Amino acid sequence: MELKNLKMLLKSALGSISINGLDDIMITGVSCNSKAVKEGHLFVAIRGEKFDGHEFLNEAYERGARVAIVETGNGDTPGIKKVKVADTRIALAAIAAEYYCHPSKRLKVVGITGTNGKTTTSYLVKNILSCSKEDAGLIGTISYKIGQRDIPATNTTPGPLDLQSLLAQMGSLGLHYCIMEVSSHAMEQHRVDGINFCGAAFTNLTPEHLDYHKDMESYFNAKLKLFQNLSPDSFAVLNVDDEYGKRITGLTQTKVITFGLKNKADIMGSSIRLSLEGIQVAIRTPEGDFTVDSKLIGAHNVHNILAATGIGIGLGLGLEGIKKGIEGLKGVPGRLEAVDCGKPFKVFVDYAHTPDALEKLLLALKPLVQHGKLILIFGCGGDRDRMKRPLMGKVAARLSDILILTSDNPRSEEPQAIIGEIENGINGSCHYMKEVDRLEAIKRGLSIASQDDIVVIAGKGHEVYQIFKDVTVPFDDRDVVKKILLNDY
Repeated sequence: MELKNLKMLLKSALGSISINGLDDIMITGVSCNSKAVKEGHLFVAIRGEKFDGHEFLNEAYERGARVAIVETGNGDTPGIKKVKVADTRIALAAIAAEYYCHPSKRLKVVGITGTNGKTTTSYLVKNILSCSKEDAGLIGTISYKIGQRDIPATNTTPGPLDLQSLLAQMGSLGLHYCIMEVSSHAMEQHRVDGINFCGAAFTNLTPEHLDYHKDMESYFNAKLKLFQNLSPDSFAVLNVDDEYGKRITGLTQTKVITFGLKNKADIMGSSIRLSLEGIQVAIRTPEGDFTVDSKLIGAHNVHNILAATGIGIGLGLGLEGIKKGIEGLKGVPGRLEAVDCGKPFKVFVDYAHTPDALEKLLLALKPLVQHGKLILIFGCGGDRDRMKRPLMGKVAARLSDILILTSDNPRSEEPQAIIGEIENGINGSCHYMKEVDRLEAIKRGLSIASQDDIVVIAGKGHEVYQIFKDVTVPFDDRDVVKKILLNDY
């Protein structure tokens, strides 16, 4: 436990604010969750979507906090000393960076943002660094990787305290790089404030999280912040096949590296060959040309490969390491992940949970089905963007041969109601089935699969749980498939 002088910490982090009466107070830690407060902690009251930290000052005090950071006009609870600021989210990010001694200044941190492709691109870049004899940490949707530790992720981009702690741990292990997925929520909620990014990449932007951002322009502006905050000596890798990526090229002050297939770019792919074994693509770069044979499947992954190549070049890595890193990545958990149980048909599990991601997934597999059928099993999450449900139903009906609608993570909503909203987008001529129980839906899909078919189970990917209104239960699509096919269910 490291003691820190509170007045010095706040002066360094927040500058000219009123911090009278805090002389000689030492803190043992910082928390923004009242239930995580320990004796001597500084408590930062955050207003969230469901709860307001200002309502838990008493609990924070009872657990040992003697000082709280609150927003002006809030936090009138007696007993605990209060430091008032305009925005506690901004304050928390600054305090977290100062408390952990600004670890991003000692690391090369690369942020990857966009609707789809962040995770695959981050895994590609980490492998490129490994093949270039460089160790890197990774923070993203699946897990947080620090040396030999692999911590299951709770958020794509964790909050400032966890984020700065993870970066500090990476630095203490002697890592020189961190590859980080940066969500739009993280940008809007100031989670990555205070992080010194040496570079950032943009994959694409399609409708997602509009329940939170309300419209595409607001969603884009959240992503844009990452690139507007880059320093002139950093770099931005941008997909110019995407209209939003094109816009960013004129809105950032840093060095720009573009990539694409359709539009002229610094890094371009051509002579693409796709199969169920992977991707072959010729890549042209300012540093030279090369061809890769990747084990990743699907045309959508070509853009991810180009993005990773751009990041490698931005970091000054050689083409040999970039090629080895791309070719050496066997796959990404829950991203078109094959489940092989010795059957005459193929089974894939994928995280696709937006209309665009689902369309790209099905378009990637449809040409590869050849003589069989494409069987799709999917649902939509509850308490999330409802507008995308009929759109996903429309895509699924158009591109699959057999469609089974089921539950995803229904959360507080009724699963039948969610399925009903997906049905609203399905053309009346499409034959489909409904099975609310995800286990039974997967059983049904596998039972009708035959020679040369492809079964794809979409929506949850790497997740190992299913969230209902009052309970979260273990559920891993990959394990479920294995057990069904091995007659363990």
